[in-house]
Amino acid sequence: MFLFGKIKNYIITTLALALPIIYVMGKVTGASKEKNKVLKDDLQAQKKTSNFYKAMAEHENTSPSDRRSLIERLRRDGL
Repeated sequence: MFLFGKIKNYIITTLALALPIIYVMGKVTGASKEKNKVLKDDLQAQKKTSNFYKAMAEHENTSPSDRRSLIERLRRDGL
């Protein structure tokens, strides 16, 4: 009975000492995953913005020279 009690105490002590280490490793891993997620979101937003400005540049190759062409373009394409 005495031997099993010692083994049980060693296991409990090992787990108690390992718990803070596991906690810190989980925090570090979670922080890095969150940072990667934020960076991916920023990159995606930047790509969307870039694509929007490219589309706007392609759309407005020719600027309207007079009032009539401006009105026709607004009726055709909208704002």
